[in-house]
Amino acid sequence: MDTEKVEPVNDVDMVEYQEKEFLATEPELTAEEKRLERSLVLKADILIVGMTSLVFLVNQWDRGNIGNARVMGLQKDLNISNDQFYNAVSLYYVGYVICIIPANLSIRFFKAHRQVGGCVIVFATLSCCMAAAKNAATVLALRILFGFASTFLQALTLYTSLWYKRDELATRTSAFYSAATIAGAFSGLIAYAIQKNLDGALGHSAWQWLFIIQGCAGIFVGISAWLLMPPPPDQIKDLKHWIFSKAELEVAIKRLKTYNKAGAGFDKKQMLIAFKDPKVYFCSVMNAGIALGLASISAFLPSFVQQFGFSPTRTQLFSLIPYACAFVTLLIVNYTSDRTGIKGPLLMLCFAFSIVGYIILMVVNSVKVKIFGTCLITMGVFPCVTLLGAWASINVGGFTKRAMTWGVAEVVGQCFAIMASHIYTDPPRYLKGHSICLAFQAMGFISAFLMWLHMRHLNGKKEEEAARHQAAGTVHPMSHQSLEEAYDYHPDFRYIL
Repeated sequence: MDTEKVEPVNDVDMVEYQEKEFLATEPELTAEEKRLERSLVLKADILIVGMTSLVFLVNQWDRGNIGNARVMGLQKDLNISNDQFYNAVSLYYVGYVICIIPANLSIRFFKAHRQVGGCVIVFATLSCCMAAAKNAATVLALRILFGFASTFLQALTLYTSLWYKRDELATRTSAFYSAATIAGAFSGLIAYAIQKNLDGALGHSAWQWLFIIQGCAGIFVGISAWLLMPPPPDQIKDLKHWIFSKAELEVAIKRLKTYNKAGAGFDKKQMLIAFKDPKVYFCSVMNAGIALGLASISAFLPSFVQQFGFSPTRTQLFSLIPYACAFVTLLIVNYTSDRTGIKGPLLMLCFAFSIVGYIILMVVNSVKVKIFGTCLITMGVFPCVTLLGAWASINVGGFTKRAMTWGVAEVVGQCFAIMASHIYTDPPRYLKGHSICLAFQAMGFISAFLMWLHMRHLNGKKEEEAARHQAAGTVHPMSHQSLEEAYDYHPDFRYIL
């Protein structure tokens, strides 16, 4: 792109400048529109964030309950070998990898409520079916199908970016990822209660009741999402919706235009543009470390805790502690990031937490210190998920380019999540698994720093270019374009550091 071309300012230029499609500043709202905006955001928080939080909660339950089920006797009852169990964990991510990019692009085609509600109903039903598994082959088949279905939730980060502004996104995404940490904590609590009270009830083992109860809860949430979740504001027909007024939706579209183009959809040209941007590679390396850590926690946290010397029942109970710490940290870090506009340094801080946690697990023998190290890992990994998703979403212009950037990062991340199921094979200390996770957390830290430096440099170049145009009395030739035409290379676009 020619970013140095100079165009003189004249009356026509000024009219076009006033009507340009990308607004780099806050939308100019009247007093009445500001009142409507407050009502809009409140309703969106209740409906969209609330519903999405429930979706992530049941997804995390159904995704991670195989780890709890292992402690409850699944592996022994079905004569599943360790290798077969690791394969069952990894096959979830195989299905995930295959569908992740189409899932990010399809949210505009299927509409959010259909895509999200439908996939929740499917994966929750598959979770119920796990209770009927009689051998390893059935478990393996259900896990890969579960991965296919779960993939379509990943477009929710992209979906929320169409409802919220750049300085609102991290806090909202942290809310529904907080639900995932709550799910992890409550999954251990539910597993504890089931193992204590339902083992053998009606002829079913405790692990079977775990899949049935959590699967039924997921089906209910999926039906609710289908019925209640709204499409993006610019896709609501005739601006009529059961909870939002027409005036509120008009304000929503006005807010959307500060970062998106109304009605933007798939653009194959932007797919290639995404691969030319270094951010896609920085995000991919960071997500590799995050996904590796998250997958190992989801599948093996009960196994880690059991190796500290606890009984199966106490293991489920003590698994609550790391998730509770992650929940608090996730909310604090993401709220701080939105209030201060700081993303990169906080992301680096979270990687540092995880690095210290893995070092503790590798070198310390004290059970209390090991539990503290495990808490540090969850306090680092879970906030990283939301911070990276928000940081990538708000710093990439163009709907398809943004979807591709995060989609590619997710593909890479889930490939490394598959690795997580095969590196924790040396109990009780799991030195191989911890050392590999440590290395990738360090790589994630370095990549976050390099991406921060890269975008800081680009912001500086844009500021210099703007100063030159202002001094010459000219207008940048790309100023009138939308982000669908200029992407984040738009002269008025500034990266959030």
